[in-house]
Amino acid sequence: MRVRVRVPPSPFRLLKERYFGEETRNPRVARAALAKLSARLPADVVPIVSEAVHSLIDYQDPDYALAYLERIERYVGPVAHPLPNFAELAQLLSDRMHFEDPIRIAQLKLAEAGGPTAEPDATSVDRIEKFRWDEVIPMLPPKAAAPALDLFQRLRLARLARRSVTLRFSSKARFKLQRLKWLAAARITRPFSERFKREKVWVERWLHMVDRSLVKQPEATVAIVRTADLIKGHGDTYQNGLAEWNAIIDGLVKPTCDGTLPLPKLGDAIQEAREAAIGEQAQNRLLSAVEELRLRALAGT
Repeated sequence: MRVRVRVPPSPFRLLKERYFGEETRNPRVARAALAKLSARLPADVVPIVSEAVHSLIDYQDPDYALAYLERIERYVGPVAHPLPNFAELAQLLSDRMHFEDPIRIAQLKLAEAGGPTAEPDATSVDRIEKFRWDEVIPMLPPKAAAPALDLFQRLRLARLARRSVTLRFSSKARFKLQRLKWLAAARITRPFSERFKREKVWVERWLHMVDRSLVKQPEATVAIVRTADLIKGHGDTYQNGLAEWNAIIDGLVKPTCDGTLPLPKLGDAIQEAREAAIGEQAQNRLLSAVEELRLRALAGT
């Protein structure tokens, strides 16, 4: 008779269970939660959510996919406020949770090369990406990233932190491919990083503003949902988009929902500010548009 020996959990699994709980240990848990929630979702939202869950399991793990489902579930049920563009929110939420860090680029390049069992290919084309130091350093745990970023500030090297570092992702040689695999496997460290913590805060704030608009100004909800597409990519593109998003939220959305800015057509104001941010000096143009909208609203009182 064959005796089955129970293998004890790895130290990483025990650490993960300590911080994330014991519920999500296997992809089937996330898939079961998806099947349960799908029965309550609108027909046009189901394929988007399904694709997002399977992709997020590959991007990170089942825990991350369940976090996505928990966020989607806020807008399902009799007590939830009806969301006019639920499918769009589901897609943008998925896009934002797939944030681009060096680990993500390594995952994509490795998948292009053939996955974990890929062999070196001398004919493949290297992928070269530029990341800012203030994106690379936050890949460390908060207790290590914060002192490093603070040191940049103390030494007046903030400009250096905004400079780019060029990373090459290659599968041409065996060593380069192995390095690619190591970096892709580093996804297990992502939940413990400062960057992961920041992204979680950002997504929650975006959804919080969507929730507030559903109560205060439902007609502006679509415009607020769509502000998420300002933030994409990495490097300067990511940082500029984040700055523009914060300008709209802090200058228009939050004060309107707080009742300190009389802006009855918030959705139109958001659209006007975004349309101003076209061409050169887009960020400065958007900041100017937001300030002008605020002055007009206050003068109208």
